[in-house]
Formats: sequence, structure tokens, C-alpha cells
Amino acid sequence: MKTPEILSLIAIVMSSITLTWQIISWRQTGAVVRVTATVAFIPGEKDGFTVIRASNSGRTAVTVTGFGLRHPDGGNQHQFRPLPMSEPIPYRLEPGAEGSWFMPIEGIKETCAAYGDRHQDLTAWVSLGSGKTVMAKRRGIGLRRPPGY
Repeated sequence: MKTPEILSLIAIVMSSITLTWQIISWRQTGAVVRVTATVAFIPGEKDGFTVIRASNSGRTAVTVTGFGLRHPDGGNQHQFRPLPMSEPIPYRLEPGAEGSWFMPIEGIKETCAAYGDRHQDLTAWVSLGSGKTVMAKRRGIGLRRPPGY
């Protein structure tokens, strides 16, 4: 290889690296919301709660306008009146912040039994002020009581 060919190859590699960095930066420009569902038990309470958490790792804030669980047939289960320990709706999710919303497990069990769905097949979601709905990557909400409760 001659010097011009080597310089051309270096220029192509550097251009590719720069383009990749620009794409990554552009994708991280807005809000990047991640949703998870866990179970919380309060000592002394008979049943626990499903906790839907949304975290924003992006660079801009976003407003959460709703939350719930999606059933396998596409139906949604909502909690229209958030419980006192939940964040208010609408909720401003700032960069680096997290919000949590609680749903009583008893109501989820009843709905699953009525529709013949398994709790392992439910998917948590939050709706955003932008019109976008963000689904949890992992299905299921778990209903096991931890040891000692």
C-alpha cells in the first residue's frame, strides 16, 4: 500500500467512528425512558402492590400521563386514582429521575382470573405526554411474598 491509500483508509475509519458517535448522541438527545415492574410488600398488610417504575436516562424531561398493565390480548388495566404512595399523574420525569406508581395486587389477581390471564404474561407500561407509550422490556409482575412477610 502506498501512502495515499493508507491515508484514505484512515480517513474512512475516522469518518465511520464519527458517524457512529453522532448517531449515538442523536439517539440520546431526548428523553430515554425505561419501565420496570416489581412487587412491594408492606409489613402488616395482607396483600402487596405491583410497582411500576419509570426512569429517564435521557437529556430532556418528559411527562408521564398514565400507567398500567397490558394483558396478552392487548387490553389494559389502569389505576385511575393513584394510591397515596404513588407519584401524582401527570408527573414530570426529569433527566436522571425515577417515578413509581403502585397498583394493589388483589385487583390484578381478580382481573387476571376474570380474563383467564397469567400474571407472568402482563407487561407494565407508562404513557408519555409526547403520545408515546413505553413498555417494560420484561413481561410479568411476580406475586410471591418474600420470606419474613
